[in-house]
Amino acid sequence: MMIKNKTLIEINCIPDNVRSEHLKWLVKNCSEYIVTPDGHEHWLTEYIILTHWNSDTGYSRKYMGLAFPDNFESWRFNNNKEATESFKTHHEMENV
Repeated sequence: MMIKNKTLIEINCIPDNVRSEHLKWLVKNCSEYIVTPDGHEHWLTEYIILTHWNSDTGYSRKYMGLAFPDNFESWRFNNNKEATESFKTHHEMENV
């Protein structure tokens, strides 16, 4: 499994078991993985890109009860080809 130990611990601590298992499945079955110089992790699994932001996004505090209380974000594409094409430059856009 391509993942930082710290990130795997964070996934295992997510109280929502369905979400936790889904994130582990995406990481375990990824075809591509990249860690950027800022420490952000990106996985490509089928038609989904999963990102783990290395810093607190604050998203869950802004929208209490409406967001997942973690720093994972994902994007679903119509097919594998679109996801693969997007993954090539996805990590370059993280600071935009």
